[in-house]
Formats: sequence, structure tokens, C-alpha cells
Amino acid sequence: MADRTSDDLATVEKAGSKPGMSAALAHRDFALLWSGQALSAIGNRMFPIILALVVLDRHAGAAGLGLVLAVQGISVLVGTVAATSVGDRWRRSRVMMSTDAVRVVGVAVMAAGPTTLPGPVFIVSIVAIGVAEGMFQPAYRAVLPRVLPKTHLQAGNALTSLSQYVAIIIGPSLAGVIIATHGAGPALWIDVATFTASLVTLTLTREHPRARPVGSPEAGLLRRGARDFTEGVRAIRERRWLLASICMSTVVMGFVMAPAFVAAPIEAGQRLGGPQAYGAAFTALGVGSILGAVFGSRIRTHRPGVVATLGVTTISGAMLSLAFLPLAGVLLCWAVTGVGLTIFEILWMTAVQHDVPDHLLGRVLALDWLGSDGLTPLGFALAGVTVSALGTRNVLLAGAILVLVTAPLPLLVRGGTSFSSAATAGTEPPLQTSTVS
Repeated sequence: MADRTSDDLATVEKAGSKPGMSAALAHRDFALLWSGQALSAIGNRMFPIILALVVLDRHAGAAGLGLVLAVQGISVLVGTVAATSVGDRWRRSRVMMSTDAVRVVGVAVMAAGPTTLPGPVFIVSIVAIGVAEGMFQPAYRAVLPRVLPKTHLQAGNALTSLSQYVAIIIGPSLAGVIIATHGAGPALWIDVATFTASLVTLTLTREHPRARPVGSPEAGLLRRGARDFTEGVRAIRERRWLLASICMSTVVMGFVMAPAFVAAPIEAGQRLGGPQAYGAAFTALGVGSILGAVFGSRIRTHRPGVVATLGVTTISGAMLSLAFLPLAGVLLCWAVTGVGLTIFEILWMTAVQHDVPDHLLGRVLALDWLGSDGLTPLGFALAGVTVSALGTRNVLLAGAILVLVTAPLPLLVRGGTSFSSAATAGTEPPLQTSTVS
């Protein structure tokens, strides 16, 4: 499979930037990559719904469902840890093809007998799918600079966010309709088809591998993995804005968003109208996120950190609305939060892809995935106790205050306003021309 030369991308980068998401779609390889991921994103959002209903159909009960979800979560974590090493040593498109192939096989095995599959085989399939997902996500974000010029990365990230949030709306609804009309088996086969579509488009995508740095001789698997992990941590520490942003996201995800997800259905049931209101709030969040992807593709600023921080602070409005406003106010505030969070995601991801050297990008994004979500399980564990002790309104109010305090903190470190450490990052190691395996 032919690769483009470095001169090809350099020529495109010098050609200038065309605003909007259509700029990214003008590049054949990105268009192929994105189209496959847009379909597989729907499959990703279908799978948890299908899995939960299959587990219950297997008469595992609530305890069994909790165990399966825990196994799946741990598997994703293991895959993300593996991505800190594999993602920068293999071609990222090959990592994605390998993980898609695993997901195709794993879901197909489950689809062949959702309720009759032996328990150990069922669990092994879930573990394989989870590990593959954990390895896939950082590789996808890290491959974008290899199929797009830097001037169009923001548009590419905006399109990725758009497809992800559209999938959040479509995937669960589609899964529910198919299961209700045809059962879990056909729903799982549709899931297989989405991952197959992703695999096909990946085989047609030409990834441009960058030069790799000269490093120490290859060591054993464990030592090499430990070294890769350490180098990724060092790359984050050298970029203070990046470290501060990850720490901020960890606090917000673990101690604001996790309790909010526990408090939201309670508030909805007590004063907003029940489950329909709860679902409507998340629909508003999804619609706002889609709008945020459109707006985020067109933002041009020399201070992306400031704009992104304003996006994060919209979470406080969502928390306060849930505590004090009627349903109409909740829907408006949650839609605004969807816009703000998606703009933050697009600007932040684009900055990381610009600021982190290509040979470190895969492991840095994997470490971000681990760091940003690292305290979320603890947040869920503490949320129930906290809500019971303090009440939903007090927890939501505390979350709003915590966001307003922590969100601006990355602006205080060097590079925080510009989302760049070009003048402060360590000197990159010398490069040699080589091909990623």
C-alpha cells in the first residue's frame, strides 16, 4: 500500500486553510477514515445497550450486569494502557485495523448465540472487545496528523466530534428499535457490520508515517513498555499546559460529572417530570454538542486556551439549572454545555496534535484517556454516599462551584492561554528516516 511522502503533506500545509469541516473532507484518506469511523461510532453506542439487555436475557440479574460492566470497563482500561506503547511503535492504521478485526470477531461470536453462548466464552468476548476499544480510540486521534495537514486538523477534529455526538443520539435508539422488533441477535449483527465498514475503509486509507527518533536498542516487552510509558509521562510534564488541563479534566470528570449523573435522574424524578425529562436533558446535551462541532470547526483564535476554558465553565450552568430551574431552563443550559464542552474538546485535541511530536502522540493521548477518566470510577462510588448525605441540590451546587474554581487554573501555567509549549518543551531527540512497522 503506497504512502504519501512528507513533501506531499508539507505542500498541502503551505496551501493555506479553508474554514469549516468541508476542508478536511477534501482529503481522500481522511474522508475514508472518517466515514468508516462515523459508522463504527454508531456501533459503539449500540453495543452497551445490546450488552445490558443480553446479560439480563441470560438471567444474570443486576449483580451479573454489574459484574459484566465492570469487566468491560477494566478491559478498556487495560487496552488503553497497552496503547501507551503499541500506538507509537506500530502504524496507527494497523493498530486500528487489528482492533477492528478483534471487535468484528468478538461481536460476531456473541451474535451467533446471545443467550446460549457458554459463560466463559461470553466473558472472553467482552474482554477482547473492551481491550480493542481501549487501544483503538487513542490510535484514531493520533493518526489524524498523518492523514491531514496541520491547517485542517481542527476541521478534522470537529468532524470527529460531530460523528461521535450524532452516534450518541442514533446508536441507543437504533439498538432499542431493532431489539424490540427483531431481537438482540440481529442488533449484534448490525454492530458487526459497522465495525466491518470501519475495517474496510482503514485498508483503503494511506497513512503517512513520520520519521522516528533514534532511541536505545530494543529491550524486552515489559521494559520497552515501561520506557514508552515513562517517555509519555515526561512529554506531558514538559508541557505544563497539557499536564494542568489533564489534571483539571480529572477533577471535573471525577467529582463533578460523575455525581451529576447520579443526581440527574433523582432531580428529574422529584421535580422535572420523571424519566422523560432525564432523557430530554441528555438529548439537549447531544444537540448542543452537534452545534458545538459546527462552531468549533470555524473558531480562529490565538488564545484557544481561553476560549476552551469558557467552554468548560458552561458545566456550572448545567449543574445549577438541574438544581434550581424548570425543565425548559435545564434543556437550554444543557444544550449550551454541549456546545461549550465540544468546543473545548476540538480546540484541546487540535492543540495536542500540534504541540506533541508525532513519535510521542499515541502514548500521550492514551495517557490523557487514562488521566482524564482516572477518578471517574471513584467519583461514581462516592457519588451515591455524597448525594444521600448532602442531598442532590447541595451536590450540584458544590459541583458548579468546583468547576468555576478549577476550570481557569490551567490558564495560570505557562502555555495555558495559547495551548502551546513551543518555547518551553524539551528539545526533541534527533530523527532518522525509518518506517513504522
